[in-house]
Amino acid sequence: PAVDTLELSPLAFPANPYHSLVKDYKLVRDTRNDPLKDAQLALKLWEDQYAAFAALNAASPDEIACHHFFLARDSRGGVGSFFAKLRAAMPPKAGEVHAAVCRLAAGKVCPHHLAEILAEALVDAAVGRAFSYVLAWLRVSGGNSVLPPWVRLQYPATTRQIEQLRATSCADPVCPYCTVHLDPRRELERYFGFSAFRPEPANAMAGSLQEDIVGAGYQEESLLAILPTGGGKSICYQLPALSRHWRNGSLTVIVSPLQSLMKDQVDNLIRMGIYSAATLNGLLTMPERRDVLEKIRLGDAGIVLVSPEQFRNRAFVEAIRHRQVGAWVFDEAHCLSKWGNDFRPDYLYVSRFIRERYARMPDERAPVSCYTATAKREVIEDIRSHFQDSLAIELRVFDGGHERQNLHYEVMAVTKPEKQPLIHRLLEKEFGDAGKAGRQGGAVVFAARRKHVEEISGFLRDMGWACAHFHAGLDAGIKKDVQQAFIEGELKVIVATNAFGMGVDKADVRLVIHADIPGSLENYLQEAGRAGRDRQDARCVLLYDEEDVEEQFGVSSRSRLSRNDIAAILRTLR
Repeated sequence: PAVDTLELSPLAFPANPYHSLVKDYKLVRDTRNDPLKDAQLALKLWEDQYAAFAALNAASPDEIACHHFFLARDSRGGVGSFFAKLRAAMPPKAGEVHAAVCRLAAGKVCPHHLAEILAEALVDAAVGRAFSYVLAWLRVSGGNSVLPPWVRLQYPATTRQIEQLRATSCADPVCPYCTVHLDPRRELERYFGFSAFRPEPANAMAGSLQEDIVGAGYQEESLLAILPTGGGKSICYQLPALSRHWRNGSLTVIVSPLQSLMKDQVDNLIRMGIYSAATLNGLLTMPERRDVLEKIRLGDAGIVLVSPEQFRNRAFVEAIRHRQVGAWVFDEAHCLSKWGNDFRPDYLYVSRFIRERYARMPDERAPVSCYTATAKREVIEDIRSHFQDSLAIELRVFDGGHERQNLHYEVMAVTKPEKQPLIHRLLEKEFGDAGKAGRQGGAVVFAARRKHVEEISGFLRDMGWACAHFHAGLDAGIKKDVQQAFIEGELKVIVATNAFGMGVDKADVRLVIHADIPGSLENYLQEAGRAGRDRQDARCVLLYDEEDVEEQFGVSSRSRLSRNDIAAILRTLR
């Protein structure tokens, strides 16, 4: 009797279920296939599978017996004969299988939903065959494997069964699975060590808005959340993403505008002992990029942070094509809006990519969630209408405002010559003498131009401060080193342009100084929001010089394209 190794691979190797022959005899891609060598490779694969099943039979005879029962009822091929030879026994009875499945799945699934699915699987051969793949996956469930795409396509019941078993809460208030793994509060403590969600911003009932947003994420709702900078925004999408990955192996794709912001999030998760997040951006070397793509493909990554430009990259698109995507997250979602000061056209392309991905399966489209700290009313409406028009999605809005009680704002009128000495005095007032600077925490000084940034940084170093500058003109490696040194406390002060505005997550920034006025109120809130992310008191000081206003108008006018500029671009493209 014939046995298809493709069908057995997810059962034998659930941790790496992709089925392929490694044709290492083909040193050049265009080399012709050798049927004899292909047959020898197929035989080697079969021997590996047989050895894996023999080991499983010794370690878990219950599981092998279950596969024998569920797969032997299908008259196709010789799978039943294979399992009979392996076990040296006939297929088990339905009652024996019921007891074995309950033992195997204990603690991994909701027992009430298991009873419902098992009742059907024991009598319906097609449902039972799909359940056999689910049972094999449960052996390695929890974040290090995925069901291969062909299984989900050929047996769609597998996706529904996993969703019901591990992601759907039952009505039992003492269910040993649902009360632990589907409770956001318990999951918050499990992953992040916090006993409760942030009390502020509060919802209409004076409860935690953060908890409401996380709860909506657990319910697979599409949403738009406006939270102040430092308001616990990241946990709102990270916690549902981690839970999704553990429950069903799905991938959460987070679209983020800045490379440094992505790196910060991944590094913070690693510090918490969470290794299932990865980022794909231009700072990676080619070997690092290959490693990330492999993590995505094999299911080791449950969260991937990418820039919107990556959706035009074939390697990335191919990697996520094999994965079940659990949610699409747009961080700094004001970049989606033409009314936003940081509008990024490539953000709009992502929704087009999502629409095309699910063109044939609109019912399987994953929810979309958007997060921002600085959205104006026009921006909020623009974001909502964009997703309504492009994906027919209605975003539920959670508005936590932008105010933060721990930040103390000040405006000081100065002239240009007074700025640098005043910055030095403000730092001394906050941290003490530059040579000692004993108090914990750091400071960020923002300036409008790269030249100003370098001048202020040089002056502060001359005054004895551990200081460096940061702007878009620096080499990627230097920016990475400067950012890391600041986060780890080796640098007390960093002087930056707005390239740093969204780009760092250092909890204990005690002072933010704007040496020049920023380009917009939204930019100011974003940049000042770098302060006091640990919810302790912090100062935000704006140094105001009338000449800066004219300078900002000049910068704004020079950044706009004239009709002549557009005509020149068009001529070049033609």
